[in-house]
Amino acid sequence: MRTRSGKDTFFLRKDNNPPKCGRRQTVAVTKASMRNIFLFIIFLTPALGVQAQQVDWCTQRPTGVSAGGFKVNGVDASSTVIRGCAPFKVTIQNTTAVSDKYIYEYKGGDPLAANSGYTPLDAKEFVYQRQGTYRILQLGSGSSSSGGSGSVACQTIEVYYPPNYTVRACSGRRVQVTIADDSTTQRYDEFLIDWGGGRTERVAKTAGRTFFFTYANNVNSATIFVQGIAGGQTFGCDKPSSPLILNNANLSAVQIQKVTARPDGLVDVLAKGAQGVTADLQISDNNGNTYRNTGLMLSRIDTLTLTVRDIDANKNLYCFRLSANDGCEGMGSNSNVVCSINLDVKAENRQNVLTWTPYPNNEFRQYLYNRNNALLATNSTRTTSSYTDRNVVCTEQYCYQVTAQLANGSLSVSALKCVKAISDEKPSAIRNPFVQVSEDDKSVEIRFQTPNMGASPNKYKAIYYRAPNGSNDFKEIAVKDNSNQLIDSNVEPTAQSYCYKIEYENACGNRSDATEPLCTVWLHSKSSTTIDWTPESPFLVPVGRYVLDILDENGNLVDQIQLGLNTRYDPNANNPDQQLFRYRILAYTATNSLSSHSNYFVFKRDALLFVPDAFSPNGDGVNDDFKAMGLFLDSSKMIIFNRWGQPVFETESAAKGWNGTINNLPAPEGTYVYRVEITDSLGKRFVKVGTLLLVR
Repeated sequence: MRTRSGKDTFFLRKDNNPPKCGRRQTVAVTKASMRNIFLFIIFLTPALGVQAQQVDWCTQRPTGVSAGGFKVNGVDASSTVIRGCAPFKVTIQNTTAVSDKYIYEYKGGDPLAANSGYTPLDAKEFVYQRQGTYRILQLGSGSSSSGGSGSVACQTIEVYYPPNYTVRACSGRRVQVTIADDSTTQRYDEFLIDWGGGRTERVAKTAGRTFFFTYANNVNSATIFVQGIAGGQTFGCDKPSSPLILNNANLSAVQIQKVTARPDGLVDVLAKGAQGVTADLQISDNNGNTYRNTGLMLSRIDTLTLTVRDIDANKNLYCFRLSANDGCEGMGSNSNVVCSINLDVKAENRQNVLTWTPYPNNEFRQYLYNRNNALLATNSTRTTSSYTDRNVVCTEQYCYQVTAQLANGSLSVSALKCVKAISDEKPSAIRNPFVQVSEDDKSVEIRFQTPNMGASPNKYKAIYYRAPNGSNDFKEIAVKDNSNQLIDSNVEPTAQSYCYKIEYENACGNRSDATEPLCTVWLHSKSSTTIDWTPESPFLVPVGRYVLDILDENGNLVDQIQLGLNTRYDPNANNPDQQLFRYRILAYTATNSLSSHSNYFVFKRDALLFVPDAFSPNGDGVNDDFKAMGLFLDSSKMIIFNRWGQPVFETESAAKGWNGTINNLPAPEGTYVYRVEITDSLGKRFVKVGTLLLVR
């Protein structure tokens, strides 16, 4: 290149295209145009000696081209990498090049080639909108120190996006920061986590991408900042998280409270959750050695019943646990384990047998055996696998459940299993039977107590047989269900004694032996002066003693007489002025544990009437009146007839008598006929007729 100093026109020779025939090719360019098209770059191309696309002007400055100079945001170019956060604005300052222009995204190659795609800019400010590594290429016509020759200079710019990260409130007031493993964060060497309150943590990217911090109890929320570190420095490239409400929940609060096996083989799991915690219900069918998810999930703070299907807990044992997770890495926790109980109940002869697989883990504390919703027994031996209930009544239904109480208060409840008891046991004889005559003397009452063995108190039959006393021809008269009492009205207990036998049949159809005969006490009279009663016992044991009740005409108890074992009594020893006595015999066992009463018997004395056969109405005061005298007389009427049958005297009171006058005149001596009509104190009427002799 030759120039003519002081002239406005420059001549440039481009040696890559030598003139033909030795002729020189020249180009005339004004000085003003020189500034516009960067004449200094024309000089650079022949000096390279290689194709333009094969060079990088930042790493291999063309020969003869001096180094330019500038600052970017106050930092000398080429002294270090300049970093910033997108959008990153750069400002060119303190340039040493002459007529400098800039390519802000230089990627190598000839920046002046026609197809280079570069457009050098005059602007000394530029904003990088996207992350990446960029180079600024400065093109100058020279520098103050190069005497005006061409110059170049470069500066590397690294633009970053704020690191991508997520925050999560974990249980126990912990916060998890997860830094994404993506193209943005991979550009950083380290990270600075600002947990707030002056607490920062510098972490290397090789240390993992999840980090935790536990906050004090007085902190309710947190805002976290994460900055990237590159080249050992931070440069304000961060974005804060949204304010995060801390989670006070504890993973250990997630628990199984009860496992209940159902009759259909399914299992209900009562589980308690925690706020912000998700728990998967897991199941094991090998005593808790391995678990798999059931697909059931708990994500609420309250308790919830989860029903596990597609299993048969009547045949197999299953263990359950909750796999709790608050969404944070490394924060999973397994709850307590509760296993099901596969109860089986069988009715055997006179007993029900419960069997199950022993509870598998050591959280066990005790078994509770329940029958018909009532506690039957307890057992603290974990390896126990059976229980026998011998206190059963045939055909009665019994429903059982076995519950395992665990150390943490959790329960495992078996399905409710019901059976009807069976038995071939023959009932023993009934206890303490007795018979007695009813108070109205119209029926016989029979009572007993159920047998000591083989009884079924709520379902049984009593079979009654009867025969007249003295006969062995017992016939079945009644079958009573679930009653230990019979009122036999098809009898006449005042006319005779009756004997009974009783059988007991339990709910299984097993029947006891019939009792020995039990006979009513029949009170009657064998003579006109005594009362008598039958000696056969109304109990299964002999009579220990007899007591006689004596009652008056109105039924009031007058006296009781101890008779020992006598079966006869003479009423004449009682009040001779009383015509009627009512009696009843009470029979007692020797221990006085039972008593039985007979029918009532009324003993009546006949009225006594005395009529003289002669009288002498002569006024001497001896036998002057004809009177009818006696005992137990209530009323009397007397008529006197003469020998011709004509009535000569009549009175309404035979006790007043006849004074021997007719119409107030002395009656003739001789024989007369009398008629006395009597009503006794019991209302009985009778008549006495006779003759009398009147003597003066």
